[in-house]
Amino acid sequence: MKRLIVLIDFSAYTETILKLAFEWRKSYDVSLKFIFKIPGLAPTLANSPSKNQIIDFEKKEAEKAFSDALKKLGVPRGEADFLAIDRQLTHFLSEETSSEDMLLLGLKGTGFLKKLLIGSTATDIINHLNRLIIALPKSIEQAIPTKLALACHVKYPLNEQALSNLLDTIGNTVEEIELLTILTEKEERTDSEAYLDKLKAKFSTHYKCTVKLYEGSDAFGIIKKRYRQFPDDYLVLQKGSRTLNDQLFRKFFINDLVHDGQTPLMVLPFEEA
Repeated sequence: MKRLIVLIDFSAYTETILKLAFEWRKSYDVSLKFIFKIPGLAPTLANSPSKNQIIDFEKKEAEKAFSDALKKLGVPRGEADFLAIDRQLTHFLSEETSSEDMLLLGLKGTGFLKKLLIGSTATDIINHLNRLIIALPKSIEQAIPTKLALACHVKYPLNEQALSNLLDTIGNTVEEIELLTILTEKEERTDSEAYLDKLKAKFSTHYKCTVKLYEGSDAFGIIKKRYRQFPDDYLVLQKGSRTLNDQLFRKFFINDLVHDGQTPLMVLPFEEA
């Protein structure tokens, strides 16, 4: 059984992310593991016994907070696996998760989201951890994905095995896959169309599949306007692709669509050699 690793912080958004996680467990064959990084308030120069006491206290408080949150939702404590850690988060996730695991991050809102994705925890996770990452904004109304908008480009081939693994898990609720690309050069059109048509042929046997090519000076604006009309579509980006490596594309897809547009995001891992 695949695991959904859920990162929580006991903010006001925790109840929402817990509900979303249990909804995924109900809809898909996944187990849940909730992870909380304790604040680590122990002074740097504190002696080991004192420091360990503070860490133990913070972990016990986290366990109590988690139990209280489950009780509020009417979920028995025994139905959820929880771990409070004092290690650096990306190091822990790198060592304690596998390529089969999915990571779920909750995105709270405008100010926090910008901080989270542009300069903090999620940036580290996306940059340094080769895992499937799911980031859900607080405003999302449909937690279960029914349509995936897959940003792809002929020069940055998709990790088709990772996408296949994702669809093996959530494919029973996905009804449509939209393949989209942004053309920055006119000569890209022929190769891009051929690549997207090839992908479409693979997916169309199981899903409604469409192809969208955007070009011109207002391509970003057109996409942004379109996805604002469909806030429950899941945007899927490829780790290592232009959409995440190029600063212009990263600003648009992360800042404008996910941050401002509140579009739920999935990041596929790159294919390891």
